[in-house]
Amino acid sequence: TVCSSLSCSQAECCTALPTCSTVTCSSGFTANSVSTVCGSLSCRQAECCTANPKCSSYSCPGGYTAKAANTTCSSLSCVRTDCCTANPACGTFACPGGYTAKAANTTCSSLSCVRTDCCTANPACGTFACPGGYTA
Repeated sequence: TVCSSLSCSQAECCTALPTCSTVTCSSGFTANSVSTVCGSLSCRQAECCTANPKCSSYSCPGGYTAKAANTTCSSLSCVRTDCCTANPACGTFACPGGYTAKAANTTCSSLSCVRTDCCTANPACGTFACPGGYTA
C-alpha cells in the first residue's frame, strides 16, 4: 500500500487483529476472554479456548459413584453433576429370609444395591436366654 502523504499512518498501513469474540469454542472447551487479541487475522481455538478438565481430578462425596475418569467437565471447574452419579436408596430392595430391611432411604454403596447395604442379619436363637421352664 502506498501512503497518501510523506508520512504513513496506522490507518493506511495496519489491519487490526481480531479478538476472540469471533470464536465459538468446541464442546469440552470454555471461552477465554472475548477481548483477547488473536495472533493473526484468523483466530484459532487454541488461543481463544481452554480445554475443560476431566473427572479424573474430581473426588465424589459419599453416596455417589464416580463416572468415567475421562468424562469432560462442563466448565473449567468440575462439579458433582459432571463427575458423579447418585447411588440409589434401598427403597425397593427385597431382603432374603433371615434378614430385616434397613430404612428405605438408606443409600447404597454403589450404583446397585446389595444385601449388605440394605439388610441386617436377624440374630440366631443361640444368643437368646430362655426363661425358667423353657429350654433352647
